[in-house]
Amino acid sequence: MHCQIWFTCNECLIHTRSMKNSLSSSSESLSSPEDNGGTEMRNNVGNGYEDLNILENASIPANKIVKVEIKGDYSTLHEAHLHCATSQPLLEEGSFHGKASNDERSRVEQAMMDAENSKQRALEESVKRWRAEEDAREAISMNSTCFDFILVTEVRLYQAEASYRLFEEKQVQRKEKEEIFAKQKEEIEELKIQHDLCLNKLQMIQEKKPVLESQITESSCAGKELEEKIIQAVELLISFRKQRDEMQIERDNAIKQVNRFRKLVQDDADEYCIKNFFSISFSDIIEATQNFDPSSKIGEGKFGSVYKGMIHDVKVAIKMLPACGSFSDLDFQHKAESLSRVRHPNLVTLIGICSESRSLAYEFLENGNLEDHLACRKKSRPLHWQHRIRIAVEICSALIFVHANDPCIVHGNLRPTNILLDAKFVSKISDFGVHLLISQTENSNNDDPEASVYVDPECIDKRQLTVESDVYSFGVILLRLLTARPASGIVREVKCALESGNLGSVLDSSAGDWPIEQVELLAYLALSCCEKDPLNRPNMLSEVWPTIEPMRDICKPNSDLNTSSQGSKSQKRIPPHFVCPIFQDVMEDPHIAADGYTYEGDAIKGWLYSGHDTSPMTNLKLDTCDLIPNYALYRAIQEWQQQS
Repeated sequence: MHCQIWFTCNECLIHTRSMKNSLSSSSESLSSPEDNGGTEMRNNVGNGYEDLNILENASIPANKIVKVEIKGDYSTLHEAHLHCATSQPLLEEGSFHGKASNDERSRVEQAMMDAENSKQRALEESVKRWRAEEDAREAISMNSTCFDFILVTEVRLYQAEASYRLFEEKQVQRKEKEEIFAKQKEEIEELKIQHDLCLNKLQMIQEKKPVLESQITESSCAGKELEEKIIQAVELLISFRKQRDEMQIERDNAIKQVNRFRKLVQDDADEYCIKNFFSISFSDIIEATQNFDPSSKIGEGKFGSVYKGMIHDVKVAIKMLPACGSFSDLDFQHKAESLSRVRHPNLVTLIGICSESRSLAYEFLENGNLEDHLACRKKSRPLHWQHRIRIAVEICSALIFVHANDPCIVHGNLRPTNILLDAKFVSKISDFGVHLLISQTENSNNDDPEASVYVDPECIDKRQLTVESDVYSFGVILLRLLTARPASGIVREVKCALESGNLGSVLDSSAGDWPIEQVELLAYLALSCCEKDPLNRPNMLSEVWPTIEPMRDICKPNSDLNTSSQGSKSQKRIPPHFVCPIFQDVMEDPHIAADGYTYEGDAIKGWLYSGHDTSPMTNLKLDTCDLIPNYALYRAIQEWQQQS
């Protein structure tokens, strides 16, 4: 069997192919009319087509028209007519059968048309299916492309973000580098300015260099001259020091001789007073008092009047005792000599007696008695509180001394008028032991109400003097020193002030600012001394003295705070080892040199820096030029300056 396959595209013939029986035998055979009127033949051809579908109608024997559908890379082929090249008798036989019956033919044609339509629809569906598959493949390909594109896009976005972050970091680094560069640029500008200034200064210095060199030359010449002058000055100082040492030795020897002569004179005077001065004639008394001239009278008291005068070129105070008495002249002289042997710095010295006139000659004290200063009589100035406390300490000391005497001496008439002050306001008690030189009748006569305030009430009642009587008098005098008020009622006033806590209202304001703590202690001590019962009064040695003696430290010894003439500080003698051998002044920075001497730091350094290697004192060569600070001497100088 021989046939041709026509390939059409858009109703145009594009290709023909011949097929033989061998080809058809290798394919599926054409089906009979029972196979739904057609057979589908698939032929795999190696010319690029994938599937070939051939539909034949068995009812047309003479001429077959086959619908061919090709799937591949080419467009769809709508129809292909297969003309079977058979023998002419076959064709004629086909037409013979066609003429047999028109009805059958019409049915066959109808069936063929239906088959053709079915084939056409099948072909269209196949084409649609092929197109859908192509679209699906294209969609899959496009999806794969899109996924790749999205993946690439994400990668590129990530890379872009990383690049942007890197760009920002580089921008920050760039800004930091720009700031550093700007700072460095500013520093360079400042360095340039400083460099210019330094150049200007260097130029100015170079311009001044000749002047400075000339000045240095002049200074070196002046330095040499000064060195020569220093050497001369040191030599003079050494000679002066030798002279000073010699004069110091002469002075010390002279002082020793003067002290020895003074001691001899004092011993001679004491011996003269004991041997000769005690026997004062009445004519000497008349001459000293200018025949008892009222202008020579300086006081009057319980035991007689007091005159001032000169006996044997010595200024004395003459006390005239009552002439009547039971003592003989010998007894009177014996008792007076016993009293003259009682010596204490705070007791008025008895230097002579006159048995004929019953008179006593005492040393004369220039500043009068304590009563004048407390009452501001005779143009006397009020005492400073430091003087008052010191006077209380001195009175206490004197009373302890006379009470401890063997036999015990009781004053019996202790009051401010019997406390005298010398030129340095040192207090001394007078009239001690005078009651032993007069009769009991004279002792009992006491018409002075002011004086009776200082007397122990028990002594008035019992007519007996005891040590406690002096303690009572000391308490009243101590209250007078604190307040300067009248003695009558003073005990009651101070006691009320202490009880009300207002002691300052009764203190004497003219004495200055009192130390309240010490004043209260003294006030309580004075009130305890003024107790009516003698047994309740404190003992002077064991109770009063331990309380009052420490207050001596707060008082300025032997200084007059009430007169301007003694306002300046007394100059103390400078210890010789405090003085620099070169400067001849008190050292402020003492240093020890290799020669063992101590010098002022600036002095010895100037000596060594000037080129000297010898000692300023011995003129011997120094082992070393090292200096050692003398801290011990420095502290000693500081303490001495604070005390002075």
